[in-house]
Amino acid sequence: MAAALLLAGCAAAQRSGAGADGFAGAVAADEPRAALVARDVLSDGGNAADAAVALYFALSVTLPSTAGLGGGGVCLIHDPENGRTEALDFLPRAAAGGPVAVPANLRGMAALHARYGRLRWARVLSPAENLARFGTRVSRALAREIATAGDKLLADPGVRDVFTGPDGRLLEEGDTLRQVELAAILARVRQKGVGEFYTGQTGMQLAQAAQSIGAPLTAADLRASAPAFRETVRVPFRNHVLHVAPPPAAGGPVTVQLVRMLTEARDIADASTEADRAHLFIEASARALEAREGWMTASGDSAEPVAELVSEERAEALMKGYDFEAAAAVSGPETEVRRPENPWATGFAVADGQGMAVACNVTMNDLFGSGRMAPETGIILAPAPADRPASVALGPMLLVNEPTGRFFYAAAASGGPVAPTAMADVFLRAAVEKQSLEAAIAAKRLHHNGSPDIVFHEPGESQDRLAALARRGYALREAGILGRVDAIWCPGGLPQQPESCEARSDPRGHGLATILAR
Repeated sequence: MAAALLLAGCAAAQRSGAGADGFAGAVAADEPRAALVARDVLSDGGNAADAAVALYFALSVTLPSTAGLGGGGVCLIHDPENGRTEALDFLPRAAAGGPVAVPANLRGMAALHARYGRLRWARVLSPAENLARFGTRVSRALAREIATAGDKLLADPGVRDVFTGPDGRLLEEGDTLRQVELAAILARVRQKGVGEFYTGQTGMQLAQAAQSIGAPLTAADLRASAPAFRETVRVPFRNHVLHVAPPPAAGGPVTVQLVRMLTEARDIADASTEADRAHLFIEASARALEAREGWMTASGDSAEPVAELVSEERAEALMKGYDFEAAAAVSGPETEVRRPENPWATGFAVADGQGMAVACNVTMNDLFGSGRMAPETGIILAPAPADRPASVALGPMLLVNEPTGRFFYAAAASGGPVAPTAMADVFLRAAVEKQSLEAAIAAKRLHHNGSPDIVFHEPGESQDRLAALARRGYALREAGILGRVDAIWCPGGLPQQPESCEARSDPRGHGLATILAR
């Protein structure tokens, strides 16, 4: 508890430096220890890419529930020096032999570092190695996920040894988490490079260890795994451009589709009351999520050209027939049960003083992946993507001005199908309605998934707003947390106006956001 209070105090102090001269960068992440690692890398002269890579590897130790080495993800990178904004796809894909994912996070981070990093590879990897070897206190963020996973962590002997104490109980907040076998893997990758994990002795060890527990991961699967830099999905927003990752990271297109529906087809800024705003947002959410069922394939790819999905014409078509006073019936039956979507992922955003920004989502395809550890590696294996893989809800976002290269906004969200609506809600509140980023992220959220025809709301939602929605004909149901968003918002742009920047980690989680001044 003392450690948690210390981190909370640090967060408040660091946020207070937002307008200081000598701005060095900003970080927002779902786990505080990893955010501090990224802060230290920025402080040591690293850029946003260095800090993002170090942050990920720290998360693989401090939040292995969603960020373990066995998983994969997607990042967006904005490099103002060459005016380039691109996506990096290292999503977890199935091994050739069956129901296990090929670990992709290491090659993804190595590709990010190779193209954009400034510091030595060993520098960005060593903090994670030290955390694994010497131990770190279980944060509140990890403790919550350990408690949620519960007995899943007791079935596999390797997982059980790591996540239980000497008395056999599951680790709790403040307990020491040591991962010596994982530290050994990280040490080899630090010393020999990422090729050691995919084509060297470590890769052979991992494949053999996985096969020993019946997981059909082979050395050929590891060799064939390769990240890919891809063009982003681009959508104009006023004088700037919103960038999201392309499918199969399908959360991004849904997010920017919502933004266009609520700024061009209709303008959420014109809503005169909170009830009017809620009604408009729900209608857009229901229509976008219902329409997603028509274009998104089981893999998360799009059956239509993505540019058409996010066009102004599509936004207008989706909002056709909008009634200012009443809920519209969705096309799907209320009893429809859709294939489940994995809500377990984590996100983070980093920006540096020169205006480079990185936003990423990573996932294990389930909480603590398959719940099975490859013996003597410390690596929890991720299950292969199912009919509706985790990637469908992933979608980090960047807002940049392309003629000048200035950076304005970076965010990533988690939570499954609610992630895109949470992302859109926060962005619209900050960029359109001019709320502070703190207020935008803290605001109570609503979500309509298209089918069933129900509006989900968070606990503590205003009774007046709920009553107004009920009068418009909505069926309402209380849910838990509707997404977690980590974001950096610089309305004046970087690097020109760093004093305008805010960084926030969602209060629904237990992460950390920090603004760093040199």
